[in-house]
Amino acid sequence: MTSLEILSERYLRHLELLNYSPQTIGSVTQYLRQFGRFLDEIKVTEALMVTARVMGEFQSWLFYTPTFKGTARFAATSNRVLAGVRGFFRFLKQEGIIAADPTESMEYAREPDPLPRNVLTVREARRIIEAVDSSTTLGYRDRTILEVLYTTGIRKTELASLKPGDVKLEEGLLYIQAGKGAKDRVVPLGRMALRFLETYIKAIRPELLQGKQSQFLFLSLLGRPMSGQVVPHLMKKHTRLAGVKKHVTCHLWRHTCATHLVQNRANLRHVQEILGHRSLATTERYLSLTITDLKAAHKKFHPREREQDKSAFV
Repeated sequence: MTSLEILSERYLRHLELLNYSPQTIGSVTQYLRQFGRFLDEIKVTEALMVTARVMGEFQSWLFYTPTFKGTARFAATSNRVLAGVRGFFRFLKQEGIIAADPTESMEYAREPDPLPRNVLTVREARRIIEAVDSSTTLGYRDRTILEVLYTTGIRKTELASLKPGDVKLEEGLLYIQAGKGAKDRVVPLGRMALRFLETYIKAIRPELLQGKQSQFLFLSLLGRPMSGQVVPHLMKKHTRLAGVKKHVTCHLWRHTCATHLVQNRANLRHVQEILGHRSLATTERYLSLTITDLKAAHKKFHPREREQDKSAFV
């Protein structure tokens, strides 16, 4: 191994000691491997050989080198890689391994801030949820999952990591342990989600367990933790049964939850806490989605819209 590879391993162990999530450490590992491939191409093997100019070349390399799928990288993807590498060199400087950080002057690419598209309407969300046949064991589980996603807006990884003890039925709260950024938060549970969760925990989950033990809340038919494909599959299935034509994912439910809260005049700070956003600016983009409300208000209240178009009768 080169000295840079050895230092990379040391940095990853450092992140483990700081209790970063396995997902974060896995991502950083991939970012450092990409950086290593670039350094191999330019014959750089030592940390001291990496300069600000080298980092500029790496940024260009990320921009012009296609992904394994042959597609261009999004600015956000390149920025995540650069942020991972910057964290590595910050660590090396703190440890006294290098005197100067070659990433300090590096600028990230400007990222477009697209609005979430195809957010479900209230009617569509209700149609999908009510399309589930909750008379069956798996159907009841699916209905509970959709109710939880809609009322809380939690992420797919947070849903998969839930444990029965995270549900506080009497308090009407859901505890998210080590969410994105290794942060805990508490999310209110709506009345319908609470009702389904209580029945699921007391009656449905024991049926799925079949006498086995599991630390996770939501389980497969065999009583095991659900694979990453189960939730997307059940969403696709129930969306099709409901006759909704949109591509529905966990993240779409998250956007839908946020949008409906904002449209119903929820305090943005509260929405930020519910979603676990680090920055209020991330939450504020949902304000733009209320343009449909503005259009309806314009049609209702603008004097020109309220006038009868007499020319139509000429």
